[in-house]
Amino acid sequence: MVRNASAMKQHKQSERRRLANRSRKSMIRTFTKKAVEAASAGDMEATAKYQRVVQGLVDRAAKTSTFHKNTAARKKARLAKRIRSVQPA
Repeated sequence: MVRNASAMKQHKQSERRRLANRSRKSMIRTFTKKAVEAASAGDMEATAKYQRVVQGLVDRAAKTSTFHKNTAARKKARLAKRIRSVQPA
């Protein structure tokens, strides 16, 4: 347990950051699933919309240091690859 004022403040800040990061990551996972489901259903308009949303969220997460920039790039690339593989011919 923290014992002095500066440690308590740092603990509160880290807790707020942890919850914000958790929320961002959860939203990214949710929209990623929606994009893949839309692609497998053949709805290309919805797929493109969700993919743009995911890319924006991932870029914002990288900007705020929730993700490293290379992690963000990897997530976007893997999503695009997964959408291409799931799409019906």
